Amino acid sequence: MILGKHFTLEPSGLLTFTDGVIAPEPDIRRLADALPVLYADVPPSDRPLYYMYRGVCLDKDKDLYAQHDIRYDITVILPGTIGKEYIKTVGHFHPLKPHSTETYPEYYEVLDGEAIYLLQKNNRSGEVEEIIAVEAQKGDKVFIPPSYGHVTINPGSRPLVMANLVESNFSSIYGPFRDKRGAAYYYLEGEDGKGDFVKNTRYQNSVALKMVAAPNLNQPVAAVKNKSLYEAFIAEPDAFKILK
Repeated sequence: MILGKHFTLEPSGLLTFTDGVIAPEPDIRRLADALPVLYADVPPSDRPLYYMYRGVCLDKDKDLYAQHDIRYDITVILPGTIGKEYIKTVGHFHPLKPHSTETYPEYYEVLDGEAIYLLQKNNRSGEVEEIIAVEAQKGDKVFIPPSYGHVTINPGSRPLVMANLVESNFSSIYGPFRDKRGAAYYYLEGEDGKGDFVKNTRYQNSVALKMVAAPNLNQPVAAVKNKSLYEAFIAEPDAFKILK
């Protein structure tokens, strides 16, 4: 799925898809939806923060995705800040796979713009054990391992357009981040215009933030090193059984 070929990005942040692409109307996350996880107390509003297009595919590939219970989504996170905090997703964890002690993983790709993926592992008490900030640019892929919740931040000056591959049937879990008003760190705009990570004091323990550049990550599916997520799945759908 290629920006500029299969879909275009409108100035509003909405996407327009070409003929032959199956795409639903987007789910919209607004400022009012994000209030429980924000750094600052701000008034609720209908200001859109990001758009989620779930189950996007070429018409000819629809049956392949359905056969493997895998979904390809595209999300657009608008640029800007809420107070001093850069716009982010509300964040979630994944449930356990059936008859397993592992949660569902997920695969992301930056299609345009830049991203910071916060990957957070909690203990049974809901306190943070580990948190990693992955800096990603266009073309980078980021695998969300089992047991990690995640938040995506747009630190850039233009919309962040990203795709993900995920098992198509489970429901995400939002409570752990809402209970602590977000992840263990916020990303705020400093006085010099650069971003700074600030600890979330609602966590009782203090864990150092690990910084990683996306190209240095291991890729559990080798095919994604030379192909987009979409192309890799179409070429080798069985390689993505790890998502199920």
